[in-house]
Order: sequence, then C-alpha cells, then structure tokens
Amino acid sequence: MPHDILIVDDEQDIRLLVAGILEDEGYQPRVAGDSAAALAMLEASPPPALMILDIWLQGSDLDGMELLKLLRRKHPDLPVIMISGHGNIETAVSAIKLGAYDFIEKPFKSDRLLLQVTRALEAAELRRENTELKLRVGPAPGLIGDSSAVSILQAAVTKVAPTGSRIMINLNRRLF
Repeated sequence: MPHDILIVDDEQDIRLLVAGILEDEGYQPRVAGDSAAALAMLEASPPPALMILDIWLQGSDLDGMELLKLLRRKHPDLPVIMISGHGNIETAVSAIKLGAYDFIEKPFKSDRLLLQVTRALEAAELRRENTELKLRVGPAPGLIGDSSAVSILQAAVTKVAPTGSRIMINLNRRLF
C-alpha cells in the first residue's frame, strides 16, 4: 500500500513540486498551505505516514516549529521532515531536538528528499515493530534463581544501580 505523505508549505510551487516528486515514486501526497489546513487534515482523516513541514509558514497561525511541538504531543509517532529556504544550523538542531526526523534546506535535490523520506518511513516502521515485539514478549525477567550467590548479586546490583556506576561481575565458581 502506498504511503500517504502530507506536505505543509506556504509556497504553492514547493507543495506542487514535492507532491509531484513523491507521486512519481508511488507515494500518495496531500498538501496544505498553512497550519490550520494541516491540523484539519490530521483531524479529519487517518494521520499520514509522514509529514514534510516548512519551518516558516508565512501567514499561518503557527509556524512550522510551533506546529512540530503540537504534533509531538498529539501524534508522537508521526515522522516529520522539516524543510526551509531560510534555515541555518541552529534552526536545524532546534528542529531535531523538538523531534523532527531530519532537516532539508531549500532548494533541495529530489534524490536527497526521496532518500530522507525512505529513511524516515523505515525508521518509523522499525519503531512500530519494536514496540509491537516488546508488547508480545512482555517485560524482561529479572535475575533468575534463589541461591545465595544470586541473592548476593541482586543486592550488589540494587545498591550500585542508582549511582550510574559501572560494575564488573566475576562469576567465581566458589560461590556456586
């Protein structure tokens, strides 16, 4: 099934360009020109597999960074690739710290965009699978056994764990 990708940019030519690139690769792009339209699309239908979001969104209620913060709360698993023609390293770092998958400067090459889209979708799928597998397996068991050696080991680990220190466990046969 093709992935649904939401493109949010205030520049129509960028929206159409990105949508065309993605459509040529078999994706199903949707477009929004501002934050209100993007939020309406997110609420009215299932969330997209990925969002490509412009940082500045002129004339919008929220800029891209504010929208990203909101998305992290409402749709924490939605991968977001930020794009901007006015960005710098500080902006890129801020976007990644807020939870963006990556940051691409305009103008960009279609190959770079497609590579990041593929990687973001793969990473999201791996996180989803990892979560699903953890739920299937259940919590990791603690130390197994009721011998005095296991009890001593458990007490030592419990004592040292809050310190964040590293410990070395020497399994000397004399204890067993």
